[in-house]
Amino acid sequence: MTIIGMLIATIVAVLSFLIIGPYGIGVILILLFGLVFSTHQKNKQIYEDLKAIREKLGLLREDEKLQIEINKNFEEYDKFKEQSKMASDRDKEIEDELEKYIIDNEDSRKSSDKKE
Repeated sequence: MTIIGMLIATIVAVLSFLIIGPYGIGVILILLFGLVFSTHQKNKQIYEDLKAIREKLGLLREDEKLQIEINKNFEEYDKFKEQSKMASDRDKEIEDELEKYIIDNEDSRKSSDKKE
């Protein structure tokens, strides 16, 4: 697939140089950049696939195992942080309810003291 793309790019580059003239060099550079970028993306995808296969089979290198453990720790930390935020929100609601209860009880005591 890459070889076909390179052949097509070469043919287009030569034709563009013949038709466009000096601007053909710019077209060649643009096509070359596209090919290099495409190859880089494919290599990156292949590397990720190989890494997933090695992880599935348990054939990871030490640095990859360490990186996976670090990522798990970050996820656990984020989960704990989220849970503590939810707990603090609940605590605030409870404190507000208690303050309201105390204020209501003080008002009822004052009104009962006035009646006596």
